[in-house]
Amino acid sequence: MKIIFLLSSFIICDLLFGQAYNKLNGKWQAESASLTSMNFDTYQFNDKGKFQFKPNGYNGLNRVISINGSYSIKGDTLYFIPEYTNEITGGNFVRSESTTLSDTWEIVNGQDVKKTILKKSKQSATIKFKSDLKSFTLDERMFFKVE
Repeated sequence: MKIIFLLSSFIICDLLFGQAYNKLNGKWQAESASLTSMNFDTYQFNDKGKFQFKPNGYNGLNRVISINGSYSIKGDTLYFIPEYTNEITGGNFVRSESTTLSDTWEIVNGQDVKKTILKKSKQSATIKFKSDLKSFTLDERMFFKVE
């Protein structure tokens, strides 16, 4: 009897966690469901518990290309554990021909470097899905499913 109860508990937990991961699976963009030449802040989640956050592509001076790691969901809390970043090192600061959030300044000829995060810490955010599952709020900031 105990074995059946334990197996049933594992199956129910697996289904609940699987449903939560499936809800998040895909690419989510802040502020708008429309894609342009560059994205606003985006999260990419997969069903294996991995995430990637990319800051707003319109910021030409942003050295952080992405934060990558693992995630989990418990209730209405989304937990992140950043594991590494992709960052730009070096490069030159130039006036860009395109408008950016940085008054048309941007970094060119920098090198993309993967940096492992040595001291991993769990971060949390409150997540609330909209009923259509095509958007959610993350600490009261709206994200829209774009892929």
